[in-house]
Amino acid sequence: MDSLYHKSTVIDYVWLYSKYLGNQLAYLKEIEENGSASIVYLLNLLETIHKAHVDDYESNFQSVVKKTFESGVLSQVEYEFLNNKVNGVRKLRNIFAHANLSQYSFTLNDSEVIYPLTENDNCQLLYSKISDIIFNIILKIAIVPLDVDISVNTDSSIKALKYTIITLTPDEILRDKGIDLTNLHGWSKLTKAEQYRHAENASNVNILARIFSGLKESE
Repeated sequence: MDSLYHKSTVIDYVWLYSKYLGNQLAYLKEIEENGSASIVYLLNLLETIHKAHVDDYESNFQSVVKKTFESGVLSQVEYEFLNNKVNGVRKLRNIFAHANLSQYSFTLNDSEVIYPLTENDNCQLLYSKISDIIFNIILKIAIVPLDVDISVNTDSSIKALKYTIITLTPDEILRDKGIDLTNLHGWSKLTKAEQYRHAENASNVNILARIFSGLKESE
């Protein structure tokens, strides 16, 4: 397994490359309680250092990551992790930047447990899974012009990271929460965006049932 550099060590090296980027990576510690904000901010910094490395601030994320790979800095595994449009960082970036977040969830290690990305705790969990790897990829790019005797390889850590991004319909979200769609009059007349919003806001009947069952048993 790769021995990833601790975030504080990454920040110290990146600061030598760019005080601005080093300070922004350090700032992430202050906003970690906001899971989605942490993910968005980290992915923006990742894109920034790619653009700086290839000296191209006009191209999109996909293009600059490809150029970084072609320059020989990234391994094939790292490139796939970043640029995979199904489960990679590229997919996450597009979801948080352009999509209706209510549609998306993720699973871990082939588990059936679904983690909606609209819930802060779940975004914090995802951040904890991907951030060390991304910090080290940023470090790998930052040390290219620096005279430092360190090497970075995140391949094993990436291979051990097993998460899957999934898309759910509003009906599937409600069923997962234990809600009977036959009782929802006028549901089909709502726009898709309205359905997602209401599905997201609905309470999870299954969880409430377990809570009340536990309270009853404790009496």
